[in-house]
Amino acid sequence: MQGKNKKGQRFSRAALVALLFLVLGGGLLYFFHPAVLTAAGRYLALEGAGKADVVILEGEEMIKEQAVKVGMGLIESGRARGLVVVYQNPDGEKTFGKPADYSLFLAQKIGELGLKEDRIKVFSVPQDHPITLNEARVVLSRLSGDKIRSAILVAKDFHSRRSYWAYKKMGTPLGIDIIPHPYFSRFKIDGWWREARGGRNFAEESLKFLYYVLRGYIPLKSLVVT
Repeated sequence: MQGKNKKGQRFSRAALVALLFLVLGGGLLYFFHPAVLTAAGRYLALEGAGKADVVILEGEEMIKEQAVKVGMGLIESGRARGLVVVYQNPDGEKTFGKPADYSLFLAQKIGELGLKEDRIKVFSVPQDHPITLNEARVVLSRLSGDKIRSAILVAKDFHSRRSYWAYKKMGTPLGIDIIPHPYFSRFKIDGWWREARGGRNFAEESLKFLYYVLRGYIPLKSLVVT
C-alpha cells in the first residue's frame, strides 16, 4: 500500500509540475506573443535611417501609387534628391492596357507631381532568376555610372530584408550604400498576424529570404546582421 501511495504522490507531483508548466507557457504565449510576432515582422521589414543621393522604388511589373507617394515623401522631407523608378519587364505576353513606352509614361506622371525631369530616372529590368538579385545588379551598375554613392531602397511589405541584402551585395563592390525603407499598402506592420494578407506575405517572404540565403544569393550573415 505504501509503495502505491508513493507512486501516486510522485504522479501527482509530476502532474502538478506539468500543469504549472502548461499554465506558465500558455500565459507567456498569451501575454507576450504580440511582442514576439511584432519583432518577427520588424526583422523582415528592415528600416534604416539617414540621407542618400536617390530613392529607389524597387521593381514590380506595374508601379504602385503608394510606392510613388512614399518615394516622393522621402524626397520632400530632404532625405534624398532624386527618384529612381524600377519596373520589371517580363518576356512573352504583354500586360493589357500598359502604355507602349512605360518608362516615358512614368517619368511624365512623376514630373506632374512636381519633381524636375533631371531628378527622375526610370529603369526597365528583365525578370531573370534570381529576380531581386539580378534587378539589383542592373540598377546599381547604371547608378554607379552616374556617380551615385547612396540610395534609400523602398520595398513593399516584408520583402524589405531580402531586397536590402540583394542590393547591398551588389552595391558594396560599387561603393554604393543602401538604406532600407519598407512600406505597407495591404496591411499594417502592427498586428500583421491578424490579417490573412499579412500572414501569407510573412510566410512567403520568410521562405524566399531563407531560399536566398541557402542558395548563396545573399550572405549567411544576413540572418543576424542588419
